[in-house]
Amino acid sequence: MGADCILLIAALLDVHAIKGLESVASDLGMAVIVEVHNAAEAERALALKTPLIGVNNRDLKTFETSVATTIALRHLIPEDRTVISESGIRSRDDVKMLRSIGVNNFLVGEALIRAEDPGAALESMFF
Repeated sequence: MGADCILLIAALLDVHAIKGLESVASDLGMAVIVEVHNAAEAERALALKTPLIGVNNRDLKTFETSVATTIALRHLIPEDRTVISESGIRSRDDVKMLRSIGVNNFLVGEALIRAEDPGAALESMFF
């Protein structure tokens, strides 16, 4: 038992630290998601081995969310990497739009926590 994956936030770590932690995670048989918020962070993430790139749609300064962040960064990330759109996903329309640009992985939290019926909210977004 234990963790299968770690999240490394590019906004908080320099490339050297991320590479070191990525190496340790690999040695432990763990996957790595590198989380990015902008183009510069996405470019740094692409220098790493991990195929998992999380695009956080939450502005860390204002805490506002917008899936426009994923839309803006998607074209920078090659098809051989897996893009995870994180935060700010609230509706079936958000999911459809993100899928239309090749994003098929989502981290949804706040929309489900705030929903009166989280199961129904999840179903309405994805099914």
